[in-house]
Amino acid sequence: MKRIGLLIAALAFVANDAMACAVCFGDPNSPLTHGARVAVWFMVGVIGTVLSGFIAVAIFWYRRSRLLDVQATLQPPEQTQA
Repeated sequence: MKRIGLLIAALAFVANDAMACAVCFGDPNSPLTHGARVAVWFMVGVIGTVLSGFIAVAIFWYRRSRLLDVQATLQPPEQTQA
């Protein structure tokens, strides 16, 4: 257990460059940084679209269930033939 702690401490003090992301480490005007920014915004858009779809389906199901409940209470009980 002591060796793992020493290894983590050594990595924390030695590998500072390895922990930097492309935006922090590189040139902010490079094509790589621009591509990373565009990729992040694209993924935010994809995730936002999918989550919006889930919310829309949940709202649709909620409204549909309320409509079915209202229809069930307004409908007269069925008459049985004796």
